[in-house]
Amino acid sequence: MFSFFVLRVILCSYLSLRGAERFIQMATAGDRIRDFRKDLGWTLEKLADKTKLSKGFLSDIESNKRNASTETVLKIANAMGASLDYLLRAEQTKATRNRQPVQIPSTLSIFAEEEGLTYTDTLTLLETHSAVIARRSNESIKPPTVEDWRRLYSAIKSVE
Repeated sequence: MFSFFVLRVILCSYLSLRGAERFIQMATAGDRIRDFRKDLGWTLEKLADKTKLSKGFLSDIESNKRNASTETVLKIANAMGASLDYLLRAEQTKATRNRQPVQIPSTLSIFAEEEGLTYTDTLTLLETHSAVIARRSNESIKPPTVEDWRRLYSAIKSVE
């Protein structure tokens, strides 16, 4: 009877640990955003300021009361220097500490505002431009004007 009791205690302990392990693996994007923010020592107010999202909305995301769109998670990841893979899927790389926040050129910002582009569309346009520039030689390349952004955007739209 003693060995059955010991076996039962060991089995219950093991199952409790397995349940805790399973719970840890099931953390949501909101949980990871909250944990990452706290690791940085940031308040919700600081994250709200950096992302231009309301503190209440961020609180709802972190407490899993609301789901965040991809665009919102991208804003949060850029502000905190976090990996999207980590925030969305809990991939191993928690942060890309050497990664710089996205810098949107003022001319692109002006164009995006004029056209009513979303943040995601603006980033796609910036990435497309960067990919085109990366394939060119190292000759001096002047920064694009608002009209350059307009032509690139029109070219992309004509292909869609």
